[in-house]
Amino acid sequence: MAPARFQFSAAAAFLAALPALLAGLAAGFPLQPLGSQAPAETRLRPPTARLDEEFNRIVGLRELGDGRVLVADAGDKRLVVVDFARNQAAQIGREGNGPGEYAQVALLASLGPDSTLMPDAFNRRWLVLIGDRIARTIPPGDPAVTASRGVVRSTDERGHGVSVTPPPIRSGGQAMGKSDSIAVLLVTLSSGATDTVARLRTAPLTVWTELDNAGKVTRAGLTYPPFSVGEESLLFPDGWLAVARLDPYRVDWRTPEGRWISGAPLPFMQQPVDTRERQAYLARRTALVGRPATAPPDEAWPATIPPFQPFPLVAVPDGGLLILRTPTAGHPGHRYDRIDRRGQLIGWVELPAAERLMAIGARGAYVVSTDEDGIQRLRRHPWP
Repeated sequence: MAPARFQFSAAAAFLAALPALLAGLAAGFPLQPLGSQAPAETRLRPPTARLDEEFNRIVGLRELGDGRVLVADAGDKRLVVVDFARNQAAQIGREGNGPGEYAQVALLASLGPDSTLMPDAFNRRWLVLIGDRIARTIPPGDPAVTASRGVVRSTDERGHGVSVTPPPIRSGGQAMGKSDSIAVLLVTLSSGATDTVARLRTAPLTVWTELDNAGKVTRAGLTYPPFSVGEESLLFPDGWLAVARLDPYRVDWRTPEGRWISGAPLPFMQQPVDTRERQAYLARRTALVGRPATAPPDEAWPATIPPFQPFPLVAVPDGGLLILRTPTAGHPGHRYDRIDRRGQLIGWVELPAAERLMAIGARGAYVVSTDEDGIQRLRRHPWP
């Protein structure tokens, strides 16, 4: 277990604070150096709007200026616009590869007021929406699509997107681990010009591919060990880039001018992956996929639980960042660390295990709840 870092002015100060420190350790909450302002929990107030519409697997959400919300449901392969005021949802486009169609839906990235980009990766192109209308298709041959290989993870409103370089592809299986990394590319959407701005440690995984005689992938698959996670990045509308690091757990920031702000290690106590944690992990997998999860061999399990999960980052309108922490047997809910642009922990948000915070917009925080049948519903809470 990594030691917590404290500064003490005297032994008496330590003894006076010891009960609170022990309580924090028992609860698994982050600890701060004495003398600094303690992080505070951000409690979501009761929802101001709910939607009766049922979803299967929400992977993207984007608030429009008039209060309506675009929702990408990958489970049902549909893109919809929802109106909380009328409790209505209307589909946009349809599945396919023609104009106004998409092979799969994905994240919804802001390009500016009511302008949204959605990658259509299976068709190797991008769709641009104006409001609730698919206004333009950016084809596979576009320089920016080519430079990003059709995959953009986030965008700003200054004409940039963030992509990452995939690992080198060869036929057969290839394992990746802690020593491997991928480059973060800042792509100029108008020209396709790229700038490598960071490198991320990859998640441990095994990639299986089959190539034809021309070297093109004909079949591919991924296998992840338990608790597999890599480092993550998120581009903000104003051009700031956040990078969540794993070892040590911290957040680094890149300004639009290219200056880096290195965050200090964040409070994090390593927990061993013991029998109890293995059982809790398999129970979460069973609830997620709807069937009993198969226990992997002993050598597949990591020694300790990582600080956060895959795709953990949520932008906060004030410029801050939320990071979804990894659930544990003792803390099964969803906790989001709230980080400011100095890389410091300023608080956290708690949600039950069946709920996830998808996005925060000008009108509030959007929470997705999943019931025992795997049906998802959406509601909006005031923020903060």
